[in-house]
Amino acid sequence: MPSMAEEETQVPARRRESIWSLPFVVLMAVNFFQSMAAFMANTTIPVFADYLGASTAVVGTVVSSFAVTALLIRPFAGPAFDSFSRKRLLLCAQAIICVSFLLYSIVDSLPALIAVRLLHGIGIGCSGPLAMSFVSEFLPPSRFASGISIYALAQSFAQVIGPAVGLWLVDAFGFSNAYLLAAVFLIAAMGGIFTIKEPPREKLPYQFKVSRMFAREAIDKAVALMLLATSFSCTASYLVLYAMLLDIPNVGLYFTVYAACLIVTRPVLGNIADRVGSPRVLVVGMLFFAASYVALSRAQDLTGLLIAAVLGSAGFGCCAPLLQTLGLSSVPPERRGAASNTMFTGLDVGMLLGPVVGGNAIELMMPILGSEIAAYSQMWIVMLIPAAGTLALVLYWNIKLKN
Repeated sequence: MPSMAEEETQVPARRRESIWSLPFVVLMAVNFFQSMAAFMANTTIPVFADYLGASTAVVGTVVSSFAVTALLIRPFAGPAFDSFSRKRLLLCAQAIICVSFLLYSIVDSLPALIAVRLLHGIGIGCSGPLAMSFVSEFLPPSRFASGISIYALAQSFAQVIGPAVGLWLVDAFGFSNAYLLAAVFLIAAMGGIFTIKEPPREKLPYQFKVSRMFAREAIDKAVALMLLATSFSCTASYLVLYAMLLDIPNVGLYFTVYAACLIVTRPVLGNIADRVGSPRVLVVGMLFFAASYVALSRAQDLTGLLIAAVLGSAGFGCCAPLLQTLGLSSVPPERRGAASNTMFTGLDVGMLLGPVVGGNAIELMMPILGSEIAAYSQMWIVMLIPAAGTLALVLYWNIKLKN
């Protein structure tokens, strides 16, 4: 098994293979539709919880509660990803998410909203790592970093449309219609999955043991992703509420600009990572991420938020798929289900911790700073502390590359 340094720096002498195939394109479309639903929910659920009477800290709990069940399902689901049909398992996961959105459309209380969020977490806990390991079966090794980055572009297009559509639907027609439309997107995603012919691969026997649940080789990458996600998750949870406090209109433009910039930054940085190695590119991405949160803390108008969006597109938007690439490339193809499960476990832990920590930080700082706006502003800076841990790991990997 090649080391991370060898995996990331080898450049094949032969002409690089193309990443484009019919299954890859279909899975990108599937990723788009499921991401549309996810971004519509991520943007509107904090507002929905606030509408139902949740405090700032409770909003964070509601938003992140899905991560509880996502984490609980992983020990059981992880071994299944490498033992059974990834296509069929992905269809089941998408069906659970679809049912969750149908239920979102009828809930009318915070306990009910949290209950559905927990059901949603079961689907999310399986869908993300399944889709990532499934698409990896169609990528040539020489184009792995750029392939994963381009695959993730589907999320960028969804980010352009999803938050704005979600907020517009809530404003024009109410929360129920927004979630019903999200369910329609999930049905479209399942239709795309049906058309894919699953390639043959070695299937390991289902065994309920740690080595099958998680990949030891990917743990440090998962920790880096967890720390980064802890910081980033506060954007989805609190950005809209922050903009409302600042009386900034058209906050949906933040997500549009962020995603539009990703269309440029992800392929460019993915190609550079294929040539020079993901660890080196991650250093640049982490600096952009820090700059984006500093910009959020200083934002007073829409222009300030859009500057943060541009910086963030080269921050978390590019660091997350590159960390996923490192995790997946650390194991052979037949164990990529376990590696993907490991990476998404780190992601879910970060998504669970971030909104709760951020919400409590806001409530603790309000009496000290004397202003809710000031507390929100300072929260963005506080949430850079976990991201500093990711930067430390990335710098360590770069030192190993040089040695």
